[in-house]
Amino acid sequence: MMNKTALYIPRPGARASMVQQGYVDALEYLGWTVYQCDPKTKLGCQRLIEEYGVRLIMTHSRYGIRQLPIQIINANQVTVVVEVLPLNTSSLTIDSPYELAHDDEPSLIKEIENVVIHTHIESHLWLKLMGGWENILHLPMAGNLIKAMPPTCSVLTDVAMVANFEHRQGIMKHLIEPLFKRVDLLGYSYQAFGDNIWQRAGLNCNGPLPLDSDKLAYIYSSAKVCPNVHTEAQIGLQAFLNERSFMIPLCGGLQVSDNPLAIKYLGSYCAVATSTTDFMNKVINLIEDQSSRYDKIRAGVRDIAQNHTYFNRLVKIFGKAGLPDYKEEASQKGTRLAIRHCWEIDARISAEERGIPYENKTI
Repeated sequence: MMNKTALYIPRPGARASMVQQGYVDALEYLGWTVYQCDPKTKLGCQRLIEEYGVRLIMTHSRYGIRQLPIQIINANQVTVVVEVLPLNTSSLTIDSPYELAHDDEPSLIKEIENVVIHTHIESHLWLKLMGGWENILHLPMAGNLIKAMPPTCSVLTDVAMVANFEHRQGIMKHLIEPLFKRVDLLGYSYQAFGDNIWQRAGLNCNGPLPLDSDKLAYIYSSAKVCPNVHTEAQIGLQAFLNERSFMIPLCGGLQVSDNPLAIKYLGSYCAVATSTTDFMNKVINLIEDQSSRYDKIRAGVRDIAQNHTYFNRLVKIFGKAGLPDYKEEASQKGTRLAIRHCWEIDARISAEERGIPYENKTI
């Protein structure tokens, strides 16, 4: 096995930071030393490779590719994993504004001897968006197994939501504001975490939540329902599911999603709404009818823990990179952790079903 030292070059943006945290947590659990920094220059990146023995670099389109000293990377047999952006300049946009890759990126990447390129964008859009990229790997978002264990599964509030709305104020105005005002009107409780758009809409908000917070699991597991929304383009194009789609069920939460793609990945334990009215009704119905709550939670936890964690994504990356030893290790250790996670959540749910307080020693 090669030296387990990795460099993760961060990409700006909240969603990118959540994904970064997921990969870094999984790699560190597997015994990797992970440096998270922006080398700024090829020389800076070269020094990291030579001084710290970096053997795996995880980076991204645009600026992240500019920093790669390709000759040094090849000489030191470094594996490079790149999250790539669309190349096609059609009028199709997923996130507004959605960045495009630089035209010369595919030729730059071809010079790297061991490289894996991936995207979370669904493959039916590749013809329109990803033309120019070859041998691309589809890696959906995932749940962070390291940060997904709640202290208990006791219900403390009716609705909980963690979301920023600066980039989708229309959804706040036409869906979230009416939904939470209706929740309030019916006398139900809620917890909200996010940017100041919540306050501007006249809704109570607990403020932002740190991206690496361990509180996420507690928030999702302690609510009767967790609404989850995407942008209009993400829904209309069936472009991808956000990370929250996987994190809510992994933490033991029940989700109402506005993205039909959730049916493909999350199955029957996730309620998928087809309209604004349907979304509001499904949230209220879940608050009022919790009859199959624990069955849905168990199914959701099991499915995500087995199939949609960052360990699963690393298995695919290592497989594509031709690193069978690391693939096997990620698979075995990830599977063991997933089994333990399911057992632990099941113990918390069983305590709730029996009406007794959960204690660690009950396992």
